Amino acid sequence: MSGHLFLVHGRTESLVHDAAVVPTDDDFAIEPTWQALIGAHGAALKPPGWPRRGYGRAAGGRPVWFVSVDGLATDDLVQRAVATVRDMAEADLSPSRNRVKRLLALPVLGIEGGGHNHDRGAVIRALLEALLDAVDELDVDIAVVTPERSVYAAAQHLRGEPRPPVLDDELLGEARRLGELARTGDLALFLGAGVSVPAGLPGWRQMLDELAQQAGIDPGVLVGLGPLDQAQLLQHRLPDLGEYVARAAQDPRLRPSLGHALVAGLGCREAVTTNYDHLYETAVAATGRGEPKVLPWETAVGASAWVLKLHGDVSQPATVTLTRRDFVRFDAQTGPAGALLQALLLTRHLLVVGASLNDDNVVRLLREVEVFRESTGLEGPMAAFLDVDDDRARRELWREQLAWSNMPGDDLPSRARALEIFLDTLAWYAAGTSWLLDPRFSELLGPEEREAAETGRALRGRLDGLGEEWEQLRATLDAAGACEQRGD
Repeated sequence: MSGHLFLVHGRTESLVHDAAVVPTDDDFAIEPTWQALIGAHGAALKPPGWPRRGYGRAAGGRPVWFVSVDGLATDDLVQRAVATVRDMAEADLSPSRNRVKRLLALPVLGIEGGGHNHDRGAVIRALLEALLDAVDELDVDIAVVTPERSVYAAAQHLRGEPRPPVLDDELLGEARRLGELARTGDLALFLGAGVSVPAGLPGWRQMLDELAQQAGIDPGVLVGLGPLDQAQLLQHRLPDLGEYVARAAQDPRLRPSLGHALVAGLGCREAVTTNYDHLYETAVAATGRGEPKVLPWETAVGASAWVLKLHGDVSQPATVTLTRRDFVRFDAQTGPAGALLQALLLTRHLLVVGASLNDDNVVRLLREVEVFRESTGLEGPMAAFLDVDDDRARRELWREQLAWSNMPGDDLPSRARALEIFLDTLAWYAAGTSWLLDPRFSELLGPEEREAAETGRALRGRLDGLGEEWEQLRATLDAAGACEQRGD
């Protein structure tokens, strides 16, 4: 099974990875923006013998590789990037939690301080072509990570329509359908615990076992109880149960999973989650959109994105929903939150990722919408469900209400990787055109397209100073990259 080349709109420090590349120069000058990843004392990480090869692993064996990019021609830059990836692939690194392959995080080298700011399209094209060959040969996955919207969109354009062999034609068709919904703003997200487990957070079973240990209870005593009653018993021993959960979910070492990063890059405005953590919010902020507002404690008015926390938030431990009593109170105390989820089921197409549909409250809300749709004659699936558990019984149970997609694979880790590849493919169909009017990508256009792009940029310049009635046109041109000509 060959590797896969992922494209991620975000930041390396906001992504779980097994090794990362940091650009520098022969003098080992590192931009301050990389401090979030390597710390404030990057000089202490200089590889032994630097800059003999122009790249090398950080001193002390830290899984960071530094690459000197200053003054290199495009071909030399790409050759050095591939040599670095080979060195990383040959290193003694283990895949992070629940992954079957190591994930290497790589920025687009050379376009910020490497001398290729104005021919970035050519650099991205050459780099992607070389990395696509590399993942076919090497036993690793590679994530090309960029926080810049135009670079991300141009990379999606240059990679071309993906047809990963792990996905059959039916799954590719579903990725296309969902990607087109995301591009038009008609897709909303529902995220379950399965998205956060690869980030290092415990699943429900593991969390209960860890809480039992802290409470001094033999986990074997809990076996006869259901999960909600287990949590209820634990709360008798640990009255501040939510505080314990909050401390685990607020570990500063936690980073968003690849799944978080891929769904954050879709640009969906609305999301609902049963998770308590802040990992989705961090992943969205890494795209440059700012952290989404968290409902019900903040208002969504004027927000570019929001997320509804159905079961509480770690920043407010008293709101964390764990026990049977908590779940019973859900309907009485959080009716409007449930109604908001139901409104999304009626006004958007909901993409369910990382959930198992064993939450009675969520199931009830879905069934109520099902009954309402039947009474009004609405047909077709109200949501899409991405299944990594191979849950055939639930698929049969929901066959008429959910567009159910089983991820291929012989075990959970391989199916989880297939889910990541599915989301990456979906993202290609959702990608925008924020590079189109950006002059730094003009070499990607044909002669007539360049002329049209120049006309668009000139029109944008003429709109400055005009009234508010021109704001929508200004925003449209800026969203296609015209703002880059003006230095905005």
